[in-house]
Amino acid sequence: MTIKVMVSFPEAFLEEIDRVAHEENRSRSELLREAMRLYMEFRAHKKVPGDDPLIQKAVAVQDALARLAPGTGEDSTEEIRRWRESRN
Repeated sequence: MTIKVMVSFPEAFLEEIDRVAHEENRSRSELLREAMRLYMEFRAHKKVPGDDPLIQKAVAVQDALARLAPGTGEDSTEEIRRWRESRN
């Protein structure tokens, strides 16, 4: 059984949806159903980033480096901005 639902989108976003649907020779409904299927599959299988052993190892390395060299508290982004402005 198919049930209709009403969904609101900003006009520009709906135009993009329609453009993609047209490029893929699909209806708008078909495209949105597929998008929701993919989203729900991703959501059902996604891992919490902290559960990944490689991420845990990378965080441990960064923590160890931070203990060895805690930094100066300087804002490196601001320093880069000053350097870029001085080149102009």
